[in-house]
Amino acid sequence: MKAIALHGFGSSPEKINWLIGPLRALNVEVLAPSYRDFEDGLNKVSELIKGGGRFIIAGHSMGGAIALLTASTLESVDCAISVSGPTDRLAQVRWLSEGEPGSIRRRTYEELLRIDSRQVMEEFLRRTSPINYLRSGLPPILLIHGANDELVNINQVVNYYEKAKSLGNVIELIRVEGMPHTPRGKDIRIIANAIENFVRRYCIR
Repeated sequence: MKAIALHGFGSSPEKINWLIGPLRALNVEVLAPSYRDFEDGLNKVSELIKGGGRFIIAGHSMGGAIALLTASTLESVDCAISVSGPTDRLAQVRWLSEGEPGSIRRRTYEELLRIDSRQVMEEFLRRTSPINYLRSGLPPILLIHGANDELVNINQVVNYYEKAKSLGNVIELIRVEGMPHTPRGKDIRIIANAIENFVRRYCIR
């Protein structure tokens, strides 16, 4: 069993040790590629999966969205874990664009624009939104989201959870009170416990 752990937008593998650590503690080999944007991340995951084997796909923020999309569209995925990940990328970008000037929401939107204007185009966002690929028969999914997330509105994650569950999928949603977009302190311990319990229950055979 291998795992692919994906960092968020503008981050790096070194900054998600809190995600990689719980997987390695379960004796899972973890691959943590660096990537530039959503499409580059998808390509990196596809290349790694082509190497063969069964995978857990886990990610934070944009990496979480890539994990969910991968679980819906590629074979060889046994489980998916998304922490603070958007599930409706079109709604997400619109929400970011409506942030107050100078706010972290607005600054994130402007950074996406600077990298590549296609990153905020409606067609591309619809095509890369996990919620548009929901179906029955998905691998087990764990969603972890902070109640105080300032970048990804938890309502879209709840909507994804409810739709996936209504289709008969195995899916869990853990809402972490007080947690912002990037976990810290006690949030990290909660996440580690949630990942361990989920992986033991659904992913390791």
